[in-house]
Amino acid sequence: MKKILTIIFLLLFVISYSNDNIINLFSQYSKLSQFLIKSEIIFEVDSTPTSISFDLYIDNMKYFYFKINEPTILSNINYFYDLHNDKFYTYLKNEVDSYNNINNNLKIFKDFISILSVTYSQDKFFIKKFEENNIVYFYFYPKSKNALKFLGIDYTQMYMYFKKIENILYLEKIEFLNSNNKKRVIANICITPYNTDFIKKRLLEIQ
Repeated sequence: MKKILTIIFLLLFVISYSNDNIINLFSQYSKLSQFLIKSEIIFEVDSTPTSISFDLYIDNMKYFYFKINEPTILSNINYFYDLHNDKFYTYLKNEVDSYNNINNNLKIFKDFISILSVTYSQDKFFIKKFEENNIVYFYFYPKSKNALKFLGIDYTQMYMYFKKIENILYLEKIEFLNSNNKKRVIANICITPYNTDFIKKRLLEIQ
């Protein structure tokens, strides 16, 4: 089950990056052929917050290396995805497992991303933009917010935070909250250029 969950995380990143809406929003990253995404996702939905942190290395949107830092029980497993050959590998203590035809089984995740992009589209949500110093953030909230609040129906809000450097916006954080701000999921994100030539070399070694 844990292996399946980590596969899902990797594939969601791959699919979401190829989604047209997201590419349009983060077009400044499209010039990066090799880069690293470092992320920590914090779940504050009950009395005991939990988190997962990981590094995703990307080479020309064809080769991927995925490393989980927390929870530590998964930190020793290395995950590789060869999009060109559509093969996914897990590597642990010189033992390799491989999975073929990943793309054929991704319809449910592609549908999820499509639903997410539609859910937060402008026809359903108001979007407000704020700017403080070099931080720009967008607040998404439903157009039916007042009616939902009157009816006592919970709803989702979203904030997206960017750091502005030389008029370019770099994503730093995405935050989801429920209607009373008592439950939230925070995704801290850092995207930086990184030499990822090692991925192809490692794939050749474990194949």
